[in-house]
Amino acid sequence: MVANYHTHTARCRHAYGTEREYVEKAIARGLKILGFSDHTPQWFPGDYYSNMRIFPEELDDYCNTIRTLQKEYKGQIDLLLGLEVEYYPATWQNLLPRLQDAGIEYMILGQHNTGNEYDTPHNTIETDDVSLLTTYCDQVITAMETGRFTYFAHPDFINFVGDHKTYETQMGRICKASLETDTPLEINFNGIRFQRFYPNPIFWRLAAEAGCKVVFGYDAHCPDDVMDKASESIALSMVKDLGLNLQQTVPLKSI
Repeated sequence: MVANYHTHTARCRHAYGTEREYVEKAIARGLKILGFSDHTPQWFPGDYYSNMRIFPEELDDYCNTIRTLQKEYKGQIDLLLGLEVEYYPATWQNLLPRLQDAGIEYMILGQHNTGNEYDTPHNTIETDDVSLLTTYCDQVITAMETGRFTYFAHPDFINFVGDHKTYETQMGRICKASLETDTPLEINFNGIRFQRFYPNPIFWRLAAEAGCKVVFGYDAHCPDDVMDKASESIALSMVKDLGLNLQQTVPLKSI
């Protein structure tokens, strides 16, 4: 790997370590590009307040910290200022100009909830509800069609345990949209690292058959995750066995 675009900070309340520690580990690992993409702040309607992401009042500090490190480490590694963003219909139109004003350089799509988070269960919860699967696919396809997302992180992040044929039909639509919108799909090392329900082999077979572009993502939640060669080895075996179209780097899409 020469690049990782999926790195979190302690501001999301479930990651650890300083930004500088991530950078030093990335340099030691031999990375040329390290993108910070912590969970985006969201300005939700009403009194709902999410505790799994940057708080809105912390966005300036996040941006300033990364910009300071960009200057300090110039010539040693390219540091990028990004966010991992859900496409929530209730917040999207208000979110985008806020992130543009903050100078965010790129977004990766990470759809942790279908719907708007405050009105739906987390996508890690097992479901055989076909309507939920269909809505997930509709929502992320709409997100990709905006042309704003550099890539789609853990696209198989819905724990559907229903009929395999239904899963293939619906998730195949994501692969088709990935091609049509030129949105690479991420093999997520956090799923490999903790042996979660993703990467889902059924989905990645579909992605291989469709010829989708694929990128690796450490999904780093602590500095040592940037040194995770064990997950990289498993992901490389997936690429080889399935014939996936792996990209070392991806161009950033303007938000």
